[in-house]
Amino acid sequence: MESVASLRQTVTHLFDAVRYSNRAKELEVSAVAAERKMEVELSKLDDQTGAIASQIDAMKGESSYELKELSRQLDEFLETAKGMARDKIEKSAKTELEDIRRRAGSERDKALKALEAFLASDPLPVTDFLVQVRLAEGVYEARSRYECDGGIRYDFRLASQESRLFRQELVLSEFGYELKVPVRLSRAILKKQMVPGFERLDQYILSNAETSGGKITANFKKAGNGANLKIVTSGSGENDFLGLEYTDGAEAVNVMNDPSLGSYLDLTGFRSAAALITGELDEMSKKKVALLKLTIHGEDPLVVLDYQKVLETVLEVLGPSFRDVVNKLAKSPSPSGPVPNGTMTLGFIQERLKVLGSTGPKIAAQLGVPAPIIG
Repeated sequence: MESVASLRQTVTHLFDAVRYSNRAKELEVSAVAAERKMEVELSKLDDQTGAIASQIDAMKGESSYELKELSRQLDEFLETAKGMARDKIEKSAKTELEDIRRRAGSERDKALKALEAFLASDPLPVTDFLVQVRLAEGVYEARSRYECDGGIRYDFRLASQESRLFRQELVLSEFGYELKVPVRLSRAILKKQMVPGFERLDQYILSNAETSGGKITANFKKAGNGANLKIVTSGSGENDFLGLEYTDGAEAVNVMNDPSLGSYLDLTGFRSAAALITGELDEMSKKKVALLKLTIHGEDPLVVLDYQKVLETVLEVLGPSFRDVVNKLAKSPSPSGPVPNGTMTLGFIQERLKVLGSTGPKIAAQLGVPAPIIG
């Protein structure tokens, strides 16, 4: 992604993610404070009613029947009143806590959605990338994984049901090739030479696949007998490596490692099938649905709502290119008329920095932008 577009994604979606996460943290602190307040009020109630109960107990030692009866009635009244007061305190605190936690949950969700919007556009340089698909109870689950500079790694769930190939169980016969694998050699009854025994693959269903950099590893299973065919390629070219491994309950055969079997193999059909799956997985990687995981050097900052760490890591990676953009904006003539909403200007960046609150000046310095005046 171009530097200007990455900067726009950062000051809009990523800044929003930090803002919402900060609100969520503040609300979670408020929830802890509300719980402590309830505990203090309940403790005071116990202390105060305990003092009254001690005075009532003193009356129980009196010889007068009337005083003893009065102490009994006061005991009952005190227990009833104490129970009512406790219920009122707990009910009020529960209502307050539910409201705070609901609002905190809402801010958490908004922070995650904003981060999803930021990462969905692939704003960071990607050092490694793969797409995986797995069949689970008749439905394909798909995800993409990105490893970026700065130790950032994140996974997205993909819309497999929108895929041409993965909306239902993928059978090898759907590719239109008559694919079969030579898995053994046996002597013909009426001839002296060895003849291959083929395993037809028209009933084999894709169980899982993974592609990265044009390479693919795919496993196909045959329902019923548990036979498996593993296809591995290093690319889609005619000279790229192609590996085929067949296993069932009785044998395991590495077809390509056995020249006597490999000579009977239709490589073109398998290469074409592998290329179609690879192409579809790459296309599906564009259909991101939800952020599943994000780590920075193996640690998950989202669990503790440390979206600020995500922003600072992004600026470590993209800061130099962002400062170049800011320098160019600073040298550009100021617009004379109304500026369309969202146009990249120094003023727009300064306005967006305000949503970061107290950390705004620090981030402004990293971007090379004059700190905004927060009124």
